[in-house]
Amino acid sequence: MLLRGALVRLARAQAGWGHVIVALALVFTLFAALGLPEMGLQTDLTRELPAGIEAIEKMKEVGAEFGSSDSVIVIIKLSDSELSGRVQDIRDPRVARMIEQVHRNLAEEREVSRVHSAYSIYEKTGTPRSLEESRALYSAIPELRDFYSRDLTATAMYIYSDIGASEERNRALVERVREVVEGSEKPPGVEVLITGTPPMRVALFELLIHDAALTMSVAALIILLLLVILQRSVIKGLVVFTPLVLSVVWTLGTMGWLGIPLSIGTVGIGAMILGLGVEYGIFVIKRYEEEKRKGRSPEEILGVVVPGVGLNITGSATTTIAGFLALLLATMPMVQKMGSTLALGIFYSYLGAIVVNPALIAILDRRGYLAD
Repeated sequence: MLLRGALVRLARAQAGWGHVIVALALVFTLFAALGLPEMGLQTDLTRELPAGIEAIEKMKEVGAEFGSSDSVIVIIKLSDSELSGRVQDIRDPRVARMIEQVHRNLAEEREVSRVHSAYSIYEKTGTPRSLEESRALYSAIPELRDFYSRDLTATAMYIYSDIGASEERNRALVERVREVVEGSEKPPGVEVLITGTPPMRVALFELLIHDAALTMSVAALIILLLLVILQRSVIKGLVVFTPLVLSVVWTLGTMGWLGIPLSIGTVGIGAMILGLGVEYGIFVIKRYEEEKRKGRSPEEILGVVVPGVGLNITGSATTTIAGFLALLLATMPMVQKMGSTLALGIFYSYLGAIVVNPALIAILDRRGYLAD
């Protein structure tokens, strides 16, 4: 059988050139790690929409023709403050002056295409100087009501920008809006909230980083602890765990080199690869221990374990990879990316278990680290 013959030759190479195989694995890991900084983050959900659907295609055409616009919304609302002289009516001229200041400063920003607020009206009529004048303008100009809540406890400002999905530009715009708002003269009794598409992307960016690190760290810690308990040895647990971690680095690094971003669909792949790929290494070391109890040398054991277990692991990995690759037939790009990255991760887990793991086990066994 062709596959069995290849595994037999692999076992011979691991027996004679184990150090070289482990060294090559570390070199590849270093190369993959260099791709980690290149891995982007995809927080633009519009890019996860499927192609070929008329409504979505028309939306893209409209955006290309007229330009897409992302808006930051600044909400100025009454607070529960008990300060003396506090604002009690959002139409207070002090709020109007704050709106004017923020509006004019943001309108000068290069990334801002347009600012729409109550000052868009006041610019023509003049900013009110008293509460009575403000109330009169509110009653006389219906367009002003578009900027105020029905209960007159909040007013909204819309800052439009065509910055696209660039995480750096989104973050820079949000930070600049915060700076302008915080640098304005805020009257007592009001608070400011900032929302809109760019702030949501910035928040999603931070959540993706947090969730990816958290889920992978927790999964790694739990799996390592269980391996140590099941193997009744810290070293044996690490022997199974180390190639598994390498496979995660290989996967994420490859994503970086290939330009596959971390998104909502792929944020949990690290934890999933750890959970799905750990069994391959367990099969190898358990079979190795069985043969070792028969008094065989590491070379003889590899000649039995690698072809025997390798065939079973190959079948298991192949079917798992095929299942994930079937997700490429899905309509949603998010699901497609999840399928392709998980398939890649399982393939790397397979390589780690069948190529690196036996070589590492034999090296440690010769040095007496795997004694029962």
